[in-house]
Amino acid sequence: MKQELSITTVFLIVALLLFHFVFHPTYAREWLALSSVPMNAGERRILLVPLDSRPPCREFVVNGGKIVGWNVITPPTEYMDYYSMAGDTRALRDWLAREAGNADAVILSVDQLLSGGLLAAREAHISAEDIKRLADDLRALHAAHPAVPLHAFYILPRAIPQDGLEGWRERRALLSYASLLGRAGEGLPVDAAEMERLRGEFPPDYLQRYLAHFDESTALATMLIDLTEEGVLTRLVLGQDDGEEYSVGNLKKAELSALLAQKNITPDRAMIVHGADEIALSMLTRIAVDELRASGKDAPRISLRYADEAMGGMVFPFMAVSNDATAREKIIMLGAVCAEDTENDDLTLYISAGDSNADTLGTRAPTAAAIRDMMARGVPVALVDLSRHFHAEETLLPILIEKNVPVNALTAYAGWNTASNAIGTALSEALLYHCAMQRAASNEEREAYTYANLAFLTGRIAEDEFYLKETIDRVNNTLRIAGYRNTADLDLTHNWRWANDLLMHDLDRRIRSYESTAAFRAPFQQGNMQLRLVRSNITAYYPWPRTFEIRLETQPIIELYQ
Repeated sequence: MKQELSITTVFLIVALLLFHFVFHPTYAREWLALSSVPMNAGERRILLVPLDSRPPCREFVVNGGKIVGWNVITPPTEYMDYYSMAGDTRALRDWLAREAGNADAVILSVDQLLSGGLLAAREAHISAEDIKRLADDLRALHAAHPAVPLHAFYILPRAIPQDGLEGWRERRALLSYASLLGRAGEGLPVDAAEMERLRGEFPPDYLQRYLAHFDESTALATMLIDLTEEGVLTRLVLGQDDGEEYSVGNLKKAELSALLAQKNITPDRAMIVHGADEIALSMLTRIAVDELRASGKDAPRISLRYADEAMGGMVFPFMAVSNDATAREKIIMLGAVCAEDTENDDLTLYISAGDSNADTLGTRAPTAAAIRDMMARGVPVALVDLSRHFHAEETLLPILIEKNVPVNALTAYAGWNTASNAIGTALSEALLYHCAMQRAASNEEREAYTYANLAFLTGRIAEDEFYLKETIDRVNNTLRIAGYRNTADLDLTHNWRWANDLLMHDLDRRIRSYESTAAFRAPFQQGNMQLRLVRSNITAYYPWPRTFEIRLETQPIIELYQ
């Protein structure tokens, strides 16, 4: 009898095992935590000298490197700039000389190496001796490490007069006068009487200092073009900071473009582009795309779509060209191809450009439906969510959430303060992830790259939408009610810690509300992986004594169904 019971027990156990794992295998699957450790983090070492110490210029590049499993190394904090305090340019150059031999590539900001950061560069006088000394240092760096490619970028001056020129009325008049100079320089008619009137609104030496700044910058850019021609620089990008439709800067850009043509330097070696803060991330992405193509794979094909066709022709604040011109410029800069059809594209760059004055708000619901359909068909979508007036009421993301569109299925998201920043960031993130998945050799690598990309995406949604369109206004209003008039310059002693507490309290409340929505909680597909986000896990604080930007860290809890 005991033997029969034993046989019966064994039979039941075997039957249960067969039922669970053979005839009904879904019981064997479960949600498991996705790895947060990037694979091959030490495989490639990219040395970065950032434009400045703000997160978009440093952390975005470091986190972008994680998407492709690269280790982006930055200088010690004490060498870098801090708000209005310039970086230690001598220490930075010495650090670069010491570390370059251990790097696979270098991305360097000329503004940081020469002037100590973007803000310092806006006010700096650049002498001929400064330019020669930098040229000598870069030649010496290349000679010491000829196998390490040097990718350099420099930001051409913005149209807005230097802060050192005092008086807001005088600076405003000078800017208007410079705009007319730009129109005249392009052969367009101008009002001579208006120019004469404006000339009387500011001291003569203001105009001399303003124009000298552009001349010095052009001399520096010319030297960098020469180094590119010599082969010292592998790639050069000249960015335009806060552009205007007509300006002295545009005239100088035309001179530099003519010089590149004269020297027969092709766009894959040197480009003049719109934008500033996103350029280092773009240069990192270009390295990844070049390596993808060198491995025998095709250049990524980008399909460009708009929530409304009129949005492509819009020129948004701080831009000299349209959204469409900016997007196409970024695609070329990153080594990708603009696909005229959607049949064989690798990803779609979808641009929504909200403008309450242009009555674009009615486009949002149909766009949400279109994006939902694309993602359901497995189309990778990088969403650029622009707002002319920088209000949440003009953006697309709230409608995606309201319509239960699984926003975490987006390949990339950005809604930064200028079109060039947002387009460049979203496109870079999407292309880095595309390159990562093309080169991934195992499921473990694919999972790690996917985690890094979702962490980047989570941060962009939290900052570009929830902070910059909502929380920042509530923090600033609370500070004003308490008597602080200039929230652009926080007092580190009296209100910086309080402002940080306000920031985290409001942002955490907003994100918890977002995490309760079906749009956040919905499972989604990335390649052959089914995923879901459980928590955003965000911390944030003000890295500089102002509320304009935050340093935001994300360690999301992500689960994989397997």
